[in-house]
Amino acid sequence: MLKLKIPYILTILSVISSITIVVLYYVGFNIFSKPEPTPQELLEQKLQEGNSTIIDEDSGGGLVDALLPPKLSYFQFVLSFSSNLKHDNNIMNIELALATFEGEGYHARLKHHEPALRKIVLDTMSETPEELIRTKKGKEEFALNLLNAINLKLEALEEEPAIESVHFSSFAIR
Repeated sequence: MLKLKIPYILTILSVISSITIVVLYYVGFNIFSKPEPTPQELLEQKLQEGNSTIIDEDSGGGLVDALLPPKLSYFQFVLSFSSNLKHDNNIMNIELALATFEGEGYHARLKHHEPALRKIVLDTMSETPEELIRTKKGKEEFALNLLNAINLKLEALEEEPAIESVHFSSFAIR
């Protein structure tokens, strides 16, 4: 009689063990794995990280901050600028880098506003006469004009005008 019940008992035990394994897998998977964040959650997380680095930079204080000078970083425009000069047939071609003491969060905001900043640079270039930029003093004056125009545009875009200087990484008149 026991011999007849053994196959049924083994079948029931294997079914119970299979169900137990599936349940444990399901529970373990839900407990120990994180679901993939949605694009909205990723964006919020990125913005929070940017804000926390700004807060960390602004918090100041501490011996390290007192001993180390602020770090100057450069935002390089990806494409060069080409424009006709004022009252002239020559074309000026420049590549620009903006110097700032702000961090990567500020660079991301500059990247976001790059089309508006490119327009300001091109407008300033087209209003510049060739006689002005042929001299070293004229190039420095042109860089100062660019700096002022860019900072004014940043204020208009409700950003902090934290550009310290404008540097030409390439400069040519053709």
